[in-house]
Amino acid sequence: MTDTDLAATVHHSGGSYPVVAGWGLIDRLGERLLELGVKGPAYIITDDNVMRPYGRNAQWALQRAGIAAHVFIIPPGEPSKTFGLAQSIYEWLVGLKAERGQPIIAVGGGVVGDLAGFVAATFLRGVPFFQVPTSMAAMVDASIGGKVAVNLPQAKNLVGAFYQPQAVIADVQALSTLGKRELSEGWAEAIKHGLILDADLLDVFEEHAEALMNVEPEISTEVIRRSMAIKADVVSQDERETLGIRILLNYGHTIGHALESSTEYGRFMHGEGVSIGMMGVARMASRLGMIPESIVDRHREILQRFNLPIKASGMSVDQIRYAMSLDKKVQSGANRWVMLEEVGRAVVRQDVPWELVDETLHELVD
Repeated sequence: MTDTDLAATVHHSGGSYPVVAGWGLIDRLGERLLELGVKGPAYIITDDNVMRPYGRNAQWALQRAGIAAHVFIIPPGEPSKTFGLAQSIYEWLVGLKAERGQPIIAVGGGVVGDLAGFVAATFLRGVPFFQVPTSMAAMVDASIGGKVAVNLPQAKNLVGAFYQPQAVIADVQALSTLGKRELSEGWAEAIKHGLILDADLLDVFEEHAEALMNVEPEISTEVIRRSMAIKADVVSQDERETLGIRILLNYGHTIGHALESSTEYGRFMHGEGVSIGMMGVARMASRLGMIPESIVDRHREILQRFNLPIKASGMSVDQIRYAMSLDKKVQSGANRWVMLEEVGRAVVRQDVPWELVDETLHELVD
């Protein structure tokens, strides 16, 4: 890996792996995998939306480097993260006589990465796994840290594992073909990193919103590398979310995941749910006296500049409440809320009055 593309190195209990981001990296994917010791054949998992051009380009790049590559294409979207689809992939791998040393490569967004990673973690009790994220949210968040999972009808990611990839290789150029909505929802995760851990990064978002929404290569690559480095550092400190550090990355997710699952993943993209969730917890933190109203205003302004929603009008509060009760971070029956003390510094609170939560949810759905 060239130092110029390296954003960070993740250190974990089983070793370490590089996280890289650059312009046009998919076309050189074969060379990079050879450098990492991949011999093949390799098994690419992608979706219908990503297959042309990125899944196909990844396959060609591997074949140019002498690595045979097979492709399995899934339907796009959160409903694909099921046991049924995982089983179809297992059967495909068996049909191709896949062996333990042969890698699975996820080319796509967070859904592809989660499902491919779950299959990699469980097929033959674990095969090598590489992340090639093509969405913003996957680049700055989902591809880093080894969380892999499938959904149950009741809630997201209830069945999964911690299974670290051997590398994360992000081609920033892929973002230039995304629709504005997909781009916006991805930036939500990077904005989250600024809010909880890097006040300077939030300043960059405020100064360069238009350039970032246009995916100008230099600033976009720089911001993505910075955001990736934040996630990589947190994961390196708290790989399995046991020390109270990694949970900070769930800022906005308690409400956000509940919005996604209670609409059966049909109305809100992940980053959109997180955006509304961040707005909700900012209001709660303000009412608890943790942050001034000016920080709530900053949330609203930056999220709206990136065309992100700040309300979930017309939703059922009862459905949201039920989905929140199934959240993986629930402890002793109570939600753990990630809240700001100031921009760049977050804490976990488990003593948030239910009346305040209820009041906030009603405001979000009005």
